[in-house]
Parts: sequence; structure tokens; C-alpha cells
Amino acid sequence: MKIDWAGHIENGFYTLGHPSVPVYLMDGKFPALFDAGFTGLANAYVQAIKSVLGERRPAYLFITHAHWDHIGSAGIFKRIWPEMKIVASKESRKILLKPSVIERVISLNKEALKALEEWGMLPYSEVVFESFEIDEILNPDESYGLDEDLTVQGFPSPGHTRDFVTYWIPKRRILIASEAVGCDNTPEFLVDYDIYIRDIQRFMAMNPRVLCTGHQLVLTGEDVQVYLKRAWEIAENYRKRVERFLEDGKDVEEIVEAIKQWEWDPKPFPKQPLETYLMNTRQRVVVLKKRWEARFSAGKT
Repeated sequence: MKIDWAGHIENGFYTLGHPSVPVYLMDGKFPALFDAGFTGLANAYVQAIKSVLGERRPAYLFITHAHWDHIGSAGIFKRIWPEMKIVASKESRKILLKPSVIERVISLNKEALKALEEWGMLPYSEVVFESFEIDEILNPDESYGLDEDLTVQGFPSPGHTRDFVTYWIPKRRILIASEAVGCDNTPEFLVDYDIYIRDIQRFMAMNPRVLCTGHQLVLTGEDVQVYLKRAWEIAENYRKRVERFLEDGKDVEEIVEAIKQWEWDPKPFPKQPLETYLMNTRQRVVVLKKRWEARFSAGKT
């Protein structure tokens, strides 16, 4: 099944807020949130979380990576539920200590209010992003207990970003992969193309029952493998397209504009805000250019 709406997915597992910028919730004795979306959706997330948990509090907030659209409401959650532990990678903690990063997160979350208006998400919250600290560094060898026999494991997946963590709930075979499996028919390797492909292949071998992407879609059942295979194909086709541009002597900015015209312009809303899209597309092209140049120098194809 392809789930593109917010609400109950199965047996205490939820997509909350807006499907384009979701917060995932696994209920249990120690409820866990995964990612914290836009700042502008903070009120919607909090209301949705309280509608499920009532007077109970989330025990954990697991962060996949420190991008602005995955941490936007984390500080607000922490203020409301101060005993909640925020868990992320060591690299995420380092990133969030940089004042320039916080300034960027604030700026992009403000910019995202325009997107929320275009999506018809009114009223939205105009609160400003609140800084927060990582309470616990993820240990890939550790399991976090949510109930008597329900655990969460996290493992590094540094293809999208260097700080990226994918989360796995083994008993339920739920994989919170976010952008490690692409987004909206766009591959999301901002750091390393080959690691990105390796991880998609690893996820296929894990055979999840439920696959949670970073934006817009949750897959269940047979559609999980279909999606993962398609994500692999999309990445390969994207790589080949960029390499053809490189072979034709195009520079990075020319390739970015050509890809935007092919990929972003025809998409209906809701879609990624343009500033973020261009920033990420430029980074994807740079990653592939460096890979192409290295392989070309080594005489590989």
C-alpha cells in the first residue's frame, strides 16, 4: 500500500502533522518520535502527538539528520516534554553546535512558511526555531526499548548526509529511512553516491514490512520492494543523465538548471521549496562530477 496521508498506519504506528513533512510516532510504554519536521507545523505536530498519547509524554525523539526540515520543531518538543531524550548521531551534535547552521535552519524554516501557504496548510505556526541539545549520542550497537519486546535500532547511512541515521524496529520490520531512499522520485545522495546505492540494496535485503520515507509517502507490504527497486533505478538514471551533461562539457550551474527544468518545474505542489531544491541539486551534481572525474582519471566507466 502507498500511504500519502497523515494518521494511523498500523498497530500504534503513526504519521503525524502533514504527510509532506511528517513526524513519525511509535506508541508503547516508552513512546518514540522520529524527526521533527518544519517549525511552522509545530502546533500541528504537538496536537497530533497529544491526540495519540493524551497525558503521556514521548520518551524519545530520534533524529535521522540535522537538516532544517527534520529538526524544525525539536526544540519546541523538548520545551513541552523536557524529560524526552533527543537521540542523534555524534556528527549531528557537532553540526548543531555551529551558529551558522542554526542561522540557516531559522532562515529556511521561515522560508518554508510560503510553502505551507501554497499547500493550503493554514493556519500555521509562526514561532521561531528553538535551539536544542542532543541528549544522547546514538550507539549503533545499542537497542532502545519502547515496550516489553519492542525495540529501536539505529545505524549510520552516510550517503544523503554525513550525520545520517536510519532507524529499524525489528519486531515490526518498520524502517524509518527518510531520504536514505530518495524523495518524490528524486535521489538524495548529497555526500556519497555509492554509499547511497549500497544502503538501498541493504534495505532491500532487510525486507521491511513498512518503509517510511522523509517526505510524502509511507509504503507497506509488496510496495516496499517495488519502491526500493525504483529508488535504485531513479538514482542510476540520474547519474547517467548528469554524466552525459559532463561528457558534453556542461558546467555545474548549467547542469543544475537543466535538471531543474526537467525535474522540478513540472511537479505539482506540494513540492520542495525552490531554494532548498536548488541547493540540494547543486550538491548532487557536485558529488557526481567528483565521482565521474575520479573514475575517468582511473580509466573506469
